[in-house]
Amino acid sequence: MDIPFSDIDCNWLKRYETWLRKQGKSENTIGIRFRNIRMIFNLAMNMELVKPENYPFKKFKVSKLHQDTAKRALTKEEILSVVNYNITGKDFYCKLAVHLFTFSYFMGGINFVDMAYLTEKNVLNNRLIYNRRKTSKLINLPMQERAIVVLKEYEKKNSPYLFPILTTKHKTEQQRLNRLHKVITKVNKALKAIGEELHIPIKLTTYVARHSYATVLKRAGVATSIICESLGHSSEKVTQIYLDGFENSQIDKAMENL
Repeated sequence: MDIPFSDIDCNWLKRYETWLRKQGKSENTIGIRFRNIRMIFNLAMNMELVKPENYPFKKFKVSKLHQDTAKRALTKEEILSVVNYNITGKDFYCKLAVHLFTFSYFMGGINFVDMAYLTEKNVLNNRLIYNRRKTSKLINLPMQERAIVVLKEYEKKNSPYLFPILTTKHKTEQQRLNRLHKVITKVNKALKAIGEELHIPIKLTTYVARHSYATVLKRAGVATSIICESLGHSSEKVTQIYLDGFENSQIDKAMENL
């Protein structure tokens, strides 16, 4: 069923929220639904298809639709089992999944969309320099050896992009969005299968690499402010969501001081 933008006001959103709760949807599932609607509205606003005065998310706050979930970070051993996964003889998306996971982990937890848009211009003097598409924050990180090895797998002269996700054929914003959705779906499906094969206790996705990068630094004693800067977050509060809780063994050891 098609719903015109003009019908989606604050009251409509409240009714939709109530309906989703009656369906038994979790808080985070409801939050994802509303963030997707907001994203579509933002795109429509940018394309001048919706007037600013008809934007319903000034009153309806999506941020309230959030609950803490189980952390999505791996141990260092689990991370290395994914990074070192044997991709010999595997299909294109399985290989791409491992390579993107590896690149993300070693390069500051860079997310899938930012990786997709990377070009040769983003690598300068052995550093990765780019602006996050989500927050526009400038990221400037030294290239890690494992990340360089990954990029060498995709060296070619007929594409400006570092990874085989987007091509010059994807000219419009909608074409790029469609392509990103298609690839991330297949990549995460491949990662899920790899995670199950490796008996990793949580569902493996590209974002697990980002969470794990942040958590590994935290466990090594790196300040949250530095982790926040490297992730390109808007605030340390956002970074805290990424940081895994201390393991029981660490809490047990700390309580010996009581």
